[in-house]
Amino acid sequence: MTGIAITVEACGKTFADGTRALSPISFEIGAGESIAILGPSGCGKTTALRIIAGLEGPDPGGRVLFDGADVTPLPIERRNVGMVFQSYALFPNMSVIENVAYGLRVRGVPRQPRLGQAQEVLAMMRLAEFGGRRIDQLSGGQRQRVALARALAVKPRVLLLDEPLTALDAALREDLRAEIDGLLRTLRISSVYVTHDQAEAMVLGDRIIVMERGAIAQIGTPRDIYFRPASRFVASFVGTMNRLEGAIRGGVFETRAGRLPVDRADAAEAVAFFRPEAARLTPADGAPLRFRVARCHFLGAAQRVYLDAGEGAPALIADTDNRRTWQPGQETGLAVSASDLLFL
Repeated sequence: MTGIAITVEACGKTFADGTRALSPISFEIGAGESIAILGPSGCGKTTALRIIAGLEGPDPGGRVLFDGADVTPLPIERRNVGMVFQSYALFPNMSVIENVAYGLRVRGVPRQPRLGQAQEVLAMMRLAEFGGRRIDQLSGGQRQRVALARALAVKPRVLLLDEPLTALDAALREDLRAEIDGLLRTLRISSVYVTHDQAEAMVLGDRIIVMERGAIAQIGTPRDIYFRPASRFVASFVGTMNRLEGAIRGGVFETRAGRLPVDRADAAEAVAFFRPEAARLTPADGAPLRFRVARCHFLGAAQRVYLDAGEGAPALIADTDNRRTWQPGQETGLAVSASDLLFL
């Protein structure tokens, strides 16, 4: 399998009842690149995936190109894409190997060659001994592997995955996430992975497209999205983000809790954002900011300390080591480097 370049040009989607599911969006996917489309429910991410697949047509003026060739008029069966759905979409009346070989059968591949190809893919998915079983004899994780094997058996030009791990429990989801990542990097097939799970997007996307209300909010690497969010929506949606209100005067960010030096021009009002891991808890005396502990959650490898920001403001969060104990009402200092503060 080899990856192809994908171009999405001004693809929007308005349904017959007038519902605008997707504003015109444009982006490119490099050959062999894995793209994760991330966003909340109803943001248009699945609609974008279905347009790439050929299950939906874009509004007039939109185009989808595979390696420069316009495939917009082509239905899914003529685009040679593999799809993996959240619901597995497996045939209960067929054995595992017959499910995997189904796409090859539709393409007219003779029985013995298609079963041979299906068995090869099952072995790659560590399911070689399960070929003769019924679908209802498999666990959820095994069924998802079968669905992935079926998508790969036809040697697709593009692999499209629509929230394939949502129905699985947390531990199994993490295991399969790592397996899919290894598989995609081994095959170097172009792939688009739709999810609302930030961890999945971070692991599986060479780049992430963050969607908001039918439009693209930001495109970037996982590090770009996390450390350099383009908007307040991206900052708050991807990972945990603290928000602290104040004003900047003379190179100092002034808040009710104290003062922090910043490298920014004066602003009568400002909102600073920073990640919990950037917050350092210090002795209260002489600290840049002072708070009281609202509560503390012991997470094993670390602790998450919630700080009372006062007057109904959301608690600030600091991730710290797992050794020290913190009590509600305890006074503590908080320090944040100027380089870790975002003003969006």
